Amino acid sequence: MSLSVSAQTDYPVFHYGEKIHAQDSQRLSLNIYNLNYLYNTEWFSDIPLSGTQFGYQLIPELEYQVSPKFTLKGGIYLQKEFGRDKFTTIAPTFTAKYQLKHASFLIGTLEGGPNHRFIEPLYDYSLLLRERLENGIQILVNTKPYEHDLYINWRKAIHPGDPFKEEFDIGYSGRFNLLTRDKWEVRMPMQLIYSHKGGQYDNTNEPLTSLANIALGLGVTYKPEMKWLKKIEFENFYAGYKDVSFTKQQLFDKGNAYLSHLLFQLNDFGIDLRYWRGHDYIGPRGMALFNSISEKYPGLTAPDRQLLIVSFIYDKEIAKNLFFNARITPYKDFIEDITSSTGLEFSYEIYLKYVMKINLARIKNDLR
Repeated sequence: MSLSVSAQTDYPVFHYGEKIHAQDSQRLSLNIYNLNYLYNTEWFSDIPLSGTQFGYQLIPELEYQVSPKFTLKGGIYLQKEFGRDKFTTIAPTFTAKYQLKHASFLIGTLEGGPNHRFIEPLYDYSLLLRERLENGIQILVNTKPYEHDLYINWRKAIHPGDPFKEEFDIGYSGRFNLLTRDKWEVRMPMQLIYSHKGGQYDNTNEPLTSLANIALGLGVTYKPEMKWLKKIEFENFYAGYKDVSFTKQQLFDKGNAYLSHLLFQLNDFGIDLRYWRGHDYIGPRGMALFNSISEKYPGLTAPDRQLLIVSFIYDKEIAKNLFFNARITPYKDFIEDITSSTGLEFSYEIYLKYVMKINLARIKNDLR
């Protein structure tokens, strides 16, 4: 079940996952997912790190739909970064998924990444390129008045005596659809990420860390009946940060911020504007650009952040199941004095995704 994604990541090139169809019961299929990417940031300010990610991801999986509502699939995840001789990541994938009319339950490899539909200060969508696989439990609900994605992503497990902490995230992304009428949609998104590093039998003396981020918003979409303009979206969010650890270790115990987002979708082309004003904000899973602590220079802080970010996006399904996305994103920092002629920094991205499903056979399940 691919839920629609809020704000600047509402593009099919980032979506992964499919709905179970009753007519495919007892069918064995081969699924192939491929994402090719170039993500380059030209950032020279003191807060975020800058760099280039260039390569591809390939996920071949065998899927067997046991019944009209239950499917199993497993395979292998391969990621190759250009310029390195070996694969960056080789990891197994496995998902058991049970689907009802308006809900799905998954255990194993999740339908994660941008599918969670978080805003960027809570969840950096480019984690798709660095931490593609999320494993744990996920509950998806999709009804006309209400949608949500509730999950646990178990990032690192420990055994007795391990010299590191266990790590996991608990995430909730919900949306109340308040009004859907003619050309107008009004919704209220609610988002939460709880990031934890702890455990009871590791061999370290480090105190546990528990950080929470929330976002509450109100969004309006207008869909004019115009040939060249598909929709206009306007959203406002309050974002909060809180260190709920027993022993405080962060440079800020709590913080808050405001995000305004305005999107003009012109057929295959989009213009996405975001204005961010933050104070003492930390998002451990969010894009470092929005944080009040430096990813580049540990210990350096910028308590107040004021940014204007503009994305110019071209997105198109250029052939069946073949999706192309390109974007250029300059931003302006109104507080930090960036040593460039314009004071602007930018990033550019190119994505090409292809998905394929080959039905191999129907295999009757006679086990009782």
